[in-house]
Amino acid sequence: MTNHATIASSADRREKTVAIVCNTLPPYRLHAHRRFASELEGVRLLTINTHQDATRDWSVSLPESIGLVDVSDGDRGSAGQLREWRKGGRVIDTLERERADAVVMNGYNDAGRLRTIRWCRRHGVPCFLWGDSNINSAHRGGALTQAIKRLYVPKVVAWSAGCFACGRLGKEYWEHYGADPSRVFISPYEPDYGQVWGLTDAEIDEARQRYGLAEGRRRIVYCGRLTEVKRVDLLIEAFVALAAERPDWDLVILGDGELRSELAAAVPPELKDRVVWTGFVAEQQDVSKIYRASDVLALPSRYEPWALVVNEAAAAGMAIVATDAVGAAAELVRDGVNGRVIPRDNGEALKDALLEVTAAENTDRMKAASAEVLDAWRRNGDPVEGLREALRSVGIES
Repeated sequence: MTNHATIASSADRREKTVAIVCNTLPPYRLHAHRRFASELEGVRLLTINTHQDATRDWSVSLPESIGLVDVSDGDRGSAGQLREWRKGGRVIDTLERERADAVVMNGYNDAGRLRTIRWCRRHGVPCFLWGDSNINSAHRGGALTQAIKRLYVPKVVAWSAGCFACGRLGKEYWEHYGADPSRVFISPYEPDYGQVWGLTDAEIDEARQRYGLAEGRRRIVYCGRLTEVKRVDLLIEAFVALAAERPDWDLVILGDGELRSELAAAVPPELKDRVVWTGFVAEQQDVSKIYRASDVLALPSRYEPWALVVNEAAAAGMAIVATDAVGAAAELVRDGVNGRVIPRDNGEALKDALLEVTAAENTDRMKAASAEVLDAWRRNGDPVEGLREALRSVGIES
């Protein structure tokens, strides 16, 4: 990732500079930044990236419109607090040089971010916190972790001009730690919906064949990392249990991770040809094509702050089964309408939900309902409108 060396001058103060400090630039964040740059009138966007993605190498292009400054030095994930502190100094230098009028800070859990938040407070630069945590994370971890959160998070919230949440459960998280409800703004992750909707039948069919998805089959898809918290083990167990009752259904595991070999070994020999392992898919369009060639998204995670895959699945017209620990499910899954919301860590509930949504009388009805549910959510959860509202609250009209 390279810097765009020539960022337009902000000498003309009719144009306000809004800096967004982010830790990585996956496709969905680039999409949001493109929208911010094009739809916020009178605002010059500055994107300051602090880290490379530690687990995935996305295939993305970096448009000049987002005003990218990369201070990551190639770091994938936290590089130690002293190094992060120094990196925070480079972020501050950029804010000073570019005369930032407001800052949106993605995350608050390293020394560099904390240093930047404190600098903004001392210098009168409104700094908003953006995070995808939901209320479930407030109760995660042991007693010591929760005690540290109770001491630390309210202080950071008090230093900020406001907080951004992805949805209702995210708003509850910030309020749990003392945020003024009137200072919590909804600005969720979203995919490039047009890219999902614009795929042709020929493109979808080409991807179906390339990834080994048999023609004429119905499909349950999991998309994400193969780690313990995702509980893909429960999904494998559920599929094994229902496979005989649903002979026309296959399971697609879209992603990779440390548990792949263990999970693959849990599939009995007679079902090997009904479980497809794609590995990590770097092209977001290919992910969307697989969704469009499938029917049900299953997300059995123990915890998901938001889970953009739910937005993507709804846009692709899929039915959705997700746990109550998934932030996006609270907004985008209406239980019994376009899918099911089930208790986390409950394999029996997962199997029953999958049997329900894969029943012949339910699948197409639930798939069709996802479009209406998504449309209603987008009217109330537009990320550009959320950012515009927050900026207006500190005197920046856009």
